[in-house]
Amino acid sequence: MKEPVPVIVVAGGLGAGKTTVLNHLLRHSADTRIGVIVNDFGDIDVDGLLVAGQADMLFSAAGGCLCCATDDGMIADFVKRLTAPRAGIDVIVLEASGVAEPAVLVHKVLGSVGKRARFGGMVLLVDAEHTPSDACDAGGELERHLALADLVVVTKADRVDADRLEEVRAGVRRLVPGRPVTTARHGALDPSLLFELRHEESRQLTLGDIHAGEHAHLHTPYRTVAWRQSAPLHPRRLAEVLGGGLPEAFRIKGFVTIDVPGATSRWTVHRVGRHVRVTPGAPSRSRGSELVLIGPDLDGSAYDALAGVVQQPGEEPDLDDLMGLERFVPADLRRAPGA
Repeated sequence: MKEPVPVIVVAGGLGAGKTTVLNHLLRHSADTRIGVIVNDFGDIDVDGLLVAGQADMLFSAAGGCLCCATDDGMIADFVKRLTAPRAGIDVIVLEASGVAEPAVLVHKVLGSVGKRARFGGMVLLVDAEHTPSDACDAGGELERHLALADLVVVTKADRVDADRLEEVRAGVRRLVPGRPVTTARHGALDPSLLFELRHEESRQLTLGDIHAGEHAHLHTPYRTVAWRQSAPLHPRRLAEVLGGGLPEAFRIKGFVTIDVPGATSRWTVHRVGRHVRVTPGAPSRSRGSELVLIGPDLDGSAYDALAGVVQQPGEEPDLDDLMGLERFVPADLRRAPGA
């Protein structure tokens, strides 16, 4: 069964650079098929999309802001059509209106994903050039929006000096300590930070690949940590890390092994920001536990945190320990009571 398609919300104020970031993602998405839902079709660089050839399907939500739309089924309809098997879409990006209320929009997306999709997190853009200095004061609108973000991208880093850029970044960190924060110059944000990239070895080099090579140094401001462990993991401690540990890791993905009598031993885990999805089973070719962490500020402490979830000699986790992990399993995939 195909993995649910992630739905990523890109939000931010008017002029924050959402369309620029979206077009960059489309031009540098390799063979990944991206479906787009955009609230303001007129803002999209149509020529850029046609050249890149990556927006396999694009829906425009006309008639105002999606978060204010009286037709609550609009997003659900778009998601359903984009995740239909015949569409072949790998990821959906929803570009919010600059006046959208992120809390309402995220709530609508969460209620629209269905079984063929999953929420891929909210990326909030903060304009380094035009964000007022007092916007980073506690209690303001920016703090309310940042609280919902899974990844914060400070845009227009190419238009300000180093001191101003650091001022905005420091303000964001002050409001949401530990939240992953990165920067974007010319709208360049590496797609690998947000979703999986597919590469077809047999295809010819595209214009998008050439652009990616030219600007590679602009969009790799994050680290990837790969961790492998042959010993089983303790399900309760694993759940604690997935549920709130390592906040600097925007994404955690991979396969894990646990040893609880009467329970599934192999599991697949995904975390985007604070949104966790765990499903029973893993590819047969995988062995032991294999996790990849991706984030702007990851360091060696990630390995220490992961080492803490390894089951120690003499430990015997039981079904009660497993319950902490199972709370992240979609309802339709959970064990029946007493099973």
